Amino acid sequence: MRFDTYDPGDFYDELFIEKGKPRPQAKPVINRINSLSDGELLQRQQAAQSAMFKLGITFTVYGDSEGNERIFPFDIIPRIVAANEWATLNRGLKQRIEALNLFIADIYGDQKIIKDGVIPIELVLSAKGFLKPCIGLKPPKGIWCHITGTDLVREKDGQWYVLEDNLRCPSGVSYVLENRRVMKSTFPQVFRTMDIQPVDEYPSHLLETLL
Repeated sequence: MRFDTYDPGDFYDELFIEKGKPRPQAKPVINRINSLSDGELLQRQQAAQSAMFKLGITFTVYGDSEGNERIFPFDIIPRIVAANEWATLNRGLKQRIEALNLFIADIYGDQKIIKDGVIPIELVLSAKGFLKPCIGLKPPKGIWCHITGTDLVREKDGQWYVLEDNLRCPSGVSYVLENRRVMKSTFPQVFRTMDIQPVDEYPSHLLETLL
């Protein structure tokens, strides 16, 4: 078996609880990988990278003398988030974007957060993204931010933490959509045996939100 000698140690591992003990949601993937012949996993990884190259899925590296455009790296072994864990993340992210909208509305509105001394006014006025002409503006339905790119990271304790919220120009959704397409072609059996949430309808949901 390919993972017999693998020991995650003290770090939180997405696939294993401890040495030789897969997480329940990861067992189908582990079993599928163990069923592959020698060298087949590497072949699938190379095929996936080739598909990314042909699709032209790139990202920009600023300040690199060797060039800006790079092929987006693809990990053939998926990160699996269990349904109950995703439900918690989903609620938290919705709450977070609502809080961000309320914060922006207050900054360009009554500025209670400044008057109450929670945030120094100098911090707001000196921010490059602060636009004085927007003071008093009332956007439709009070929504300032329709979409945000929230960067999440899993820490050693297994908890999820937010690195940052990208509100000005959130990007990365195209990577999610194309990665899923490549992953489905790489491990079709896993998608047939596991109840995996689809991402295909994201563009239509985004359009509905913007409209």
